[in-house]
Amino acid sequence: MNNLIKNYISKLTKEQVTSFALMNNIVLSEDELNFTYNFIKKHGEEVIKDYNNFDIDKYQNYYTKDNFVKIKVLFKEYSEKFKPFLN
Repeated sequence: MNNLIKNYISKLTKEQVTSFALMNNIVLSEDELNFTYNFIKKHGEEVIKDYNNFDIDKYQNYYTKDNFVKIKVLFKEYSEKFKPFLN
């Protein structure tokens, strides 16, 4: 599973991040998109490996209040959904 995730992250584009956000009713500003994309590229694997200890609240200042609320809900939803595959 780790190789699949690593491969996906390595090929991830900003357009895919934007598309995923829009599918979840999140409209990212250019700064929010850049931060999100760069964060996923640099830290995505770490977060996935230890998502239970990931403190998403540390990053709330990088997003508008509305976007952060939606992102936090989305992170929790996907963490639960994929929990069996991440442990």
